[in-house]
Amino acid sequence: MPNQENDTIIELKSVSKRYGFGDAESYALRNFDLTVKRGEFIMIMGPSGCGKTTLLNIIGLLDKASTGEYILGGKDVSRVSANKKARFRAKEIGFIFQSFNLVPNLSIIENVSLPLIYSGYRKTRRLRMADNILEHFHLREREYYMPYQLSGGQQQRVAIARSLIANPSIILADEPTGNLDSRNSHIIMEELQEIHSLGNTIIMVTHNPALTTYATRVINMLDGEIDTDIKTVADSELPRAGKGEKVSVKVLPSRKPIEMEIISDDDVVVSGKKVSTKKDEKESDKAEKTKKPEKDSKAKKTEKAKSDSKKKEKDEKTKKTDDKKKESKKEDKK
Repeated sequence: MPNQENDTIIELKSVSKRYGFGDAESYALRNFDLTVKRGEFIMIMGPSGCGKTTLLNIIGLLDKASTGEYILGGKDVSRVSANKKARFRAKEIGFIFQSFNLVPNLSIIENVSLPLIYSGYRKTRRLRMADNILEHFHLREREYYMPYQLSGGQQQRVAIARSLIANPSIILADEPTGNLDSRNSHIIMEELQEIHSLGNTIIMVTHNPALTTYATRVINMLDGEIDTDIKTVADSELPRAGKGEKVSVKVLPSRKPIEMEIISDDDVVVSGKKVSTKKDEKESDKAEKTKKPEKDSKAKKTEKAKSDSKKKEKDEKTKKTDDKKKESKKEDKK
């Protein structure tokens, strides 16, 4: 009986991608066949122009093949509408780019929460989930920074957090270490390896042969076709992961995992604890109500003190007037 946890998640059958017409026609991919199992970490290598990025764009539903079939999670997505492709991307696929592709006028926490917009979550939930995952990438103290205020390595970690926020089953990385130095490249690859160990399927394009040690499978491409395909790990040894109904933020196993379950519009369960999104509002209302009587009592005391002082002044004036009248009467008698 086949292992259902390690079944086929991606299947490309005779996929071709053509550009141009007639004499100017060229192929980025030519009759390309590829089968990807759940939990694989695939490195795709090859010279510039061999079709690596085109392949990644087709797998990520950002581009459409000229001919051939694309089966994603058991469904043929080669002929589905643009809206359905967008839904597939939102639920199943996370992207990591060489140039980070962070929105420059949004804060880090807003950038990370962006993929959840397409899943229909409200802003409060999106920011809570982004805050949780940024904490596990040690970026919580910078979540309200702008992208230009972070280093290249930090920006790429933000991009990885963004790719994980919607709990995708597939992560596509296009030269994620291309703009980084060797130290930051190592950090990013360690992050990706730990994420892969949780069961995510990762397909990564790279020019750096030193990074292939992290992969379970290395594919070399040449002129739009597979030149060599080497597996370093058997399918039975691939990491397993089941996709449940909960929104699981997959973080590094050495750090405390966060699970968030949506109960209603106002209630969320975070790591087994019920959290109400209206809690803060209620507490602030109570605080205002508590402060208001205090303010009123202070105002009353102030008014009373003023009236007492006025009354006292009036009594003193009346007394002085009476004393003057008495003195004047005594003088008249004399």
